[in-house]
Amino acid sequence: MNYFLKITSKPNYPLVYDAQHNNTNGSYFAVGKYINEEISDPLIYNDAQNSDIGYEKLITYSALETVGGGVLYSRQFVDFLYKNGFDKDVQIFDARFNYKGNSCDNYYVVNIYNKVECYDMDQSVYQVHPVDKSYKFSKTVLKEEPLEEYGYIYNIARSVYDNKIIVSGEFRELLKTEKMNSISFSTK
Repeated sequence: MNYFLKITSKPNYPLVYDAQHNNTNGSYFAVGKYINEEISDPLIYNDAQNSDIGYEKLITYSALETVGGGVLYSRQFVDFLYKNGFDKDVQIFDARFNYKGNSCDNYYVVNIYNKVECYDMDQSVYQVHPVDKSYKFSKTVLKEEPLEEYGYIYNIARSVYDNKIIVSGEFRELLKTEKMNSISFSTK
């Protein structure tokens, strides 16, 4: 069984990708574009100044959605990826964010760049845009079989149709034992 990975941290988007200090386009992380160039310095994020949540509460979240730079994941989440061999399915970059006068370097950008066919298209309900050929789903049904492409089985990937993050049942079960917050799973 496969599952959608959902980010549930609140407030939404408390940090913004610092396009002036980073050389990589932040939207690449949001859409899962593979990053060819080496990134040696931490990617910088700043306070989006749209949240009144305190710094101490913010750093308790396992995942944080950002404005213009994808999702930041905690050190605990990245350690989980390495411990279970899931790091082969993603790119991991150091990040640093500045929030309400505090600096934090315990988060990472996890670029989920592999795009595979994850949906049972016979059971899903969708429309294909006549011009740009993009998919709009009113019902998505995940495939039961593994997230496989060319003989390689992925445990975390993106849907080739709409860019949603999909994880394997094994990934979900192992992550549930880690007791991380702000990450949930669904089949819809």
